[in-house]
Amino acid sequence: MADDPPLLRLPEITMNHILYFCDYSEIARLRKVCHTLRNHIDLFKPDAHVEEVLLGNGKNAEICFDSDQDSRICIDYEETEGGCTVKCDTFMGRHSLKTISGMNPMDVLIQDFKIYMRHLKTPLKQFQLSEICCDALLQIRKEQPPESQIFPLKVNKLELYGLSPDQILATLPLFDANHLKDLRIGTGINAATDGDGLNDDALFESEQWRNAERICLSHKFKISNVRQITHLKEFEGSMSRMTAADAVFLKNVSFQTLHYRFATFQTFISSPVFKQCCIKVDVDLNSLPLKDIFGPSSFDRYTKSNRWYFHIPDDTNSALRVNVSLNSNFEIARINRRYVVPGEMIIY
Repeated sequence: MADDPPLLRLPEITMNHILYFCDYSEIARLRKVCHTLRNHIDLFKPDAHVEEVLLGNGKNAEICFDSDQDSRICIDYEETEGGCTVKCDTFMGRHSLKTISGMNPMDVLIQDFKIYMRHLKTPLKQFQLSEICCDALLQIRKEQPPESQIFPLKVNKLELYGLSPDQILATLPLFDANHLKDLRIGTGINAATDGDGLNDDALFESEQWRNAERICLSHKFKISNVRQITHLKEFEGSMSRMTAADAVFLKNVSFQTLHYRFATFQTFISSPVFKQCCIKVDVDLNSLPLKDIFGPSSFDRYTKSNRWYFHIPDDTNSALRVNVSLNSNFEIARINRRYVVPGEMIIY
């Protein structure tokens, strides 16, 4: 005992307090110091203090951790003859390289990510998942013991890239719907432009979709009904066809509350926290009789769009701006009245 370094001679409560201030990269290095310290870390599992996680990067098997202490560690897994090569880079630019025989890159990635997850206590600000690691994450969830409290993961912002509709539906339950507020679903690097679509009601009825505040969908995926987004603060996405009735609905819902599916939502435009909604449509929106319905529009030469401004009841500081562009974008945004173009009329 007398030959142990001073850190190992400290009381457990003191050592744990010191480890509390270590980030993931420091914890990983400390585990390699000696068996005693490794066993202590594995037993008490100090928080890794990671804020953001990237799992997979395009077609590459990779893990990246960003901590709240401006620390970053990236681990790349590449197949090599007879095994896997692992390269670790830190925010300081240092890197280490080693080869693990008899294991493929994804098995090594799963093994390392399990170690990290044992130290996951603080909710994450962001989690980014690429298709190459989707099955790996699902496998980790499947292999977790029933008493594990790691899943569902507490994440504020979730980004999914390159996943199929089936993978998206399988992956969303891994994330706590009460924490997930920002959802971004994008295509992979080499994804086709015309995808499968998101027409399965299971997605729109999921807790994660209904509890989210901001959703951004790649053009590959399309909503099927404007009522699927009326609970959001922000939405950016596409749909195949928008009717004049849909456009009027999105504008008029600022004056009413509607009952939709399983819950009553205060519609997104009437909410004081609503920011904007932008929908890309496959058909020409300017062919719709919107001028007959909304009244005369002004034409913005810079954005090449027809534009209207509407009064918002009980709000003298804001206005509702509706843009219909020549490239078939329909946008509604709550703006400060001082940004209304001089000379433009606000419709009551």
